[in-house]
Amino acid sequence: MLSARRVLARFAATATVLTAVLAGGSGAALAAEARFVPEDTKVSWDGAVATVSFREVDVEVEGGKTVISVKVTAEVNMVCTKGTSVLRVRRFGSALDATEYPIGEDGVVTGTARLRLVLKGAQPPGYKCVTENESVTAALEDFFTGATLVHQT
Repeated sequence: MLSARRVLARFAATATVLTAVLAGGSGAALAAEARFVPEDTKVSWDGAVATVSFREVDVEVEGGKTVISVKVTAEVNMVCTKGTSVLRVRRFGSALDATEYPIGEDGVVTGTARLRLVLKGAQPPGYKCVTENESVTAALEDFFTGATLVHQT
């Protein structure tokens, strides 16, 4: 679990970048041509860590780096049994990270974000559970170019 100090530091760093973007500093002019490539976006989740790989093209930002926010939301629906007792369990949660990525000479940004995402209470003690369905959604946003993409599995 992240310490409160680490969470606050990450929040402060994200807020600083967002302020620079909104103020138009750090080469933050929005680039209308920049876009994430849906076919190159992959999302997986193993119940503890969500992994999102992506590619953004036509990125033209001063400084050779950009900041990309990745928010992952997971939802699980299960049927849990214990003797004659039956529970229907629905759990969901999300994780957010904003990281600086280098821009290649060809205007391409590739990256992989790994976010800790555990759904508390998904396995009631003493019950045997079967997952009925599971969905994972990743929302990407480049703070500098304005490019966005929502990818659902």
